[in-house]
Order: sequence, then structure tokens, then C-alpha cells
Amino acid sequence: MNSETFRNWLAERGCRFDHHEEQRGKGQAAVTVHREGRTAQLRLIGSRKPINLETTRAVCQALALDWSELPGPESRA
Repeated sequence: MNSETFRNWLAERGCRFDHHEEQRGKGQAAVTVHREGRTAQLRLIGSRKPINLETTRAVCQALALDWSELPGPESRA
């Protein structure tokens, strides 16, 4: 699954995103995802780049979402 698809899937489930300013030399840019009082950090990568399966599972778990509902057959592996 690509990054854009995952962010759209999160938004459909009521998640809100806070973008952080990228500071040179301070690591990769990230976005904080909020849902029902829970938060998770998600690295910003290109919208068409594939996102790591472990990352999607960790974000889903932190936000109390069922990762088995992710779109695409590779997400259910």
C-alpha cells in the first residue's frame, strides 16, 4: 500500500493530522495522527511510495484501529 492510500484510509476513519515543520538536521519530517484522544507518529514520505507494513500496524494499534481492514491483499499478509 502506498502512503497516500494509508493517509486517506485513516482520514475516512475520523483521524486528524498535525504536520510538523521539518528542521534541517533534526531527523525526518513527521505528522502526528489524532483519533479519539489517541495519537501516533507517521513519517512523511512521498505519496506514491510504499509504506512499511510494520509501520501501518503500529499506527493502527496506537489509534485502536483494526489493521486487518486496510485496503489491498498485501495488508492482510
